[in-house]
Amino acid sequence: MIIFQFLLGLVFGSFLNVLVWRLNDPEAPKFWQGRSLCPKCRHQLAWKDNIPLLSFVLLKGQCRFCHKPISWQYPVVEGTTALTFVLFVQFVQLDQFGQFVGLGLASCLIVIFFSDLIYGYIPDAAVLVGIFLGFLSHLRDLSYLGVAVITALPFFIFSRLKWMGEGDVGLAFLMSLVLGFPNILVALWFSFVFGGFTAIILLLLKKTQLSATIPLGPFLIIGLIISALWSDRFLKMLGALP
Repeated sequence: MIIFQFLLGLVFGSFLNVLVWRLNDPEAPKFWQGRSLCPKCRHQLAWKDNIPLLSFVLLKGQCRFCHKPISWQYPVVEGTTALTFVLFVQFVQLDQFGQFVGLGLASCLIVIFFSDLIYGYIPDAAVLVGIFLGFLSHLRDLSYLGVAVITALPFFIFSRLKWMGEGDVGLAFLMSLVLGFPNILVALWFSFVFGGFTAIILLLLKKTQLSATIPLGPFLIIGLIISALWSDRFLKMLGALP
């Protein structure tokens, strides 16, 4: 079963790679249009060039037709998705519906993470699907919706002031809808701490400038994962929970 879950994750990861490219590149075809293409030479790829992870290794990280390097995004997204599928199914105790919703949310977050990291943009489609799945996971408790609105409000104000991107507003809403209160506070705390430390390190290494923007989405998702796994322990350490 673990091998099957890993292989299924690889297949889904290959599809998520398509979404990351086609939802963010204005020159790319829509994700439902046509077969897979090389993003650089636009040559249609054969099935043997589309085997997750394996094709990247066999092609030595180069397109068969234009011989340009294949982005690291492809094996990383495929491997990340496969590991996520295995770990989620093996360690998260939910019924089949809960597993479906959880894996769907994880897939949306993977698309958002790599979209913002690579393109500096959070696709609305991935956020909206994630919000829909978040609603499904908390249909019986509307308090999560209230927390999501309250959390997204300052993000919306900051986006109007151009301090944050508009995509971060929807992502903050999604995070709150999934985590609820007080877990969302833990997620945001870790997000801004890790984001701040990363910005300081990049400045010290002269890899960025004060005027440059750093994608916040990946740090928000890292905070979400930390909160989902360890928020109770963290809050108990602070004395916020008995």
